[in-house]
Amino acid sequence: MTSLRHILSYGVPFEAFTRDVWLLCLSNAVGAFGEGLYFWVFPLYIRSLNADYVQLGLVFSVLYLVSALAPIPGGFLADRFDRKKILLLAWTPWVFAPLIYSFAENWTQLIPGTVCWGVSMIGVPAFMTYVLTSVTDKRKLASAISFVVATYSFGYIFAPAVGAYLATFISMRGVLQLSTVVSAVATGIFLLIHSQYPKRNKADKPQQPLPSPDDKRLWQKMLVWSGFLAIASFSMNIARPYVATYLSKQVNLSDFYVGTFGSVVYAGITFIGIFAGRLGDRWRKSGAISLCLILYPLSIVPLLMVREPAALMLVAFLYGGSSVSGNLVSAYVGTISPEAKRGVWMSIPQSLSLLAAFAAPYLGGYLYTQSPSYALIVSVIAMPFLALMALTRLKE
Repeated sequence: MTSLRHILSYGVPFEAFTRDVWLLCLSNAVGAFGEGLYFWVFPLYIRSLNADYVQLGLVFSVLYLVSALAPIPGGFLADRFDRKKILLLAWTPWVFAPLIYSFAENWTQLIPGTVCWGVSMIGVPAFMTYVLTSVTDKRKLASAISFVVATYSFGYIFAPAVGAYLATFISMRGVLQLSTVVSAVATGIFLLIHSQYPKRNKADKPQQPLPSPDDKRLWQKMLVWSGFLAIASFSMNIARPYVATYLSKQVNLSDFYVGTFGSVVYAGITFIGIFAGRLGDRWRKSGAISLCLILYPLSIVPLLMVREPAALMLVAFLYGGSSVSGNLVSAYVGTISPEAKRGVWMSIPQSLSLLAAFAAPYLGGYLYTQSPSYALIVSVIAMPFLALMALTRLKE
């Protein structure tokens, strides 16, 4: 047992976690399983409601726009109020999103659900700040954040395949309603964690009327990293909403295999995410981010050529790993942010990346309508340059 714990400790920072962090991990895994029952194949569901490819992109654009507007207000709340209450209030609309989807008769009726999903992002800064504040060993913040996020993707590993399988028996509407129940359980787990209030400045602590030069330098560094993440997010989200549709219509995979592809994607997010977090702590966070970014073209380009389901699963694993870069940026921003403003600081890269992603699906829908391969090809163009920039130009 000791040797197993030693092996696992390479990717799991056991000594840095408190009981509350483990409960957040449990909520992550349960909630991701519920959401994962439908979210990977959600583009296929949108198409089944008579949406064309541009309209499919529009649904995701609305989701990203509302999501982009939520984190910064959420950051202000996380720096002022009990983060447990914020999590409970923010996750509640997320619970109702799949229920709203299940009653939709056409694609426009999905919009209220996407708004609910997006509004829930107001709780993300509180979640991340709760974790960062609770981690006992601050030298392992990247590993801790990567592992907590990995528990979310771990919940997704089996969910897409299970959801696609269940849909053949209870229909996609039944799967969406089941997702609502599981999501409610995940939200209920927050009742078990302790309240966490932001630390208040002591009355006798001198206040600085103006930011120090060091604060300004860190602020500029955070904005540079946030802008970098926004460009990467825009590029990737040109194609992301259309990968499942591409597999279904162009590669001719069955819904079950499309779901299985999604499961392997989240296995990649889980295990590559843990490895990348560890790499960021032991080497350079910019190096780990560069590695994740280069995985995107290494997965999308073969996707254009490979038709064998078994070979596509390796592609899926690499594709999942490319999604980890945003979590690493959040972890880095968390390490340099002032504790009293951590929620706001961490919300900025999240908001900018989602705002950049807002226009991408609509552009992707237009490109996909011209030719399915266009959206995928355009999405990879910037990635080698961004990976090189992260490795050579971005400073920590």
